Amino acid sequence: MSRPTKSLGTVTAVDALESRLSDEILGGRITPGSRIKESVVAAEHQVARHTVRAACTRLAGRGLLTYRENHGWSVPEFDRDQYEDVLLLRGALEDKAMQVLLERNERPSAESEAALRAMLAVDEDVPWSKRLELDCALHQALVDQVGGRRLSRAYSDILQQFRLCRMQSVEWLEGIPLEEWKAMHVRMVAALRDQDTQQVHASLHEMASTPWETHLPVGQELH
Repeated sequence: MSRPTKSLGTVTAVDALESRLSDEILGGRITPGSRIKESVVAAEHQVARHTVRAACTRLAGRGLLTYRENHGWSVPEFDRDQYEDVLLLRGALEDKAMQVLLERNERPSAESEAALRAMLAVDEDVPWSKRLELDCALHQALVDQVGGRRLSRAYSDILQQFRLCRMQSVEWLEGIPLEEWKAMHVRMVAALRDQDTQQVHASLHEMASTPWETHLPVGQELH
């Protein structure tokens, strides 16, 4: 008698709720500083409170929620030091990954090229929440080329915190012209195609700007 086959694709209630809340946080529908009440979420999604608690605990592990006694769950607001720490960690992982690709003489993968095309198709009506999703998809595809699952997972986790930081400063983002945003990424991918080490690292530095510094105009050289 054969054994029944277990499904590996089953999505639990905790999985589904974690995904839904993550989308709402990273999409800006739940804003930084907002509290998440377990009872309200449970009623809205018709799940038990322990399901909400489990999903929120996972999100806290990814840096998308924090928990405080007598306060509950909330979307973190990053101060300047925390914001810059996220950028520093993201930059360190990405810089190392790009260095490996350069040492291997690897050009951008088909996934990376497709992610860039998706970014270039964006128009002014696309909100920054979606632009950041596409932006991070490109960067993740480049890091994934290195082939290390641990690196890809660590980078994915920090990218989500990066997106949360950027959504916290969306008014600053709105001052960045769409064509400039596109051009920065075109330069980065083109530099990898050309195996131009200096321009690759210059492009990464260019995209690490913060709301506390002047954004560099298109074409300005970095030294």
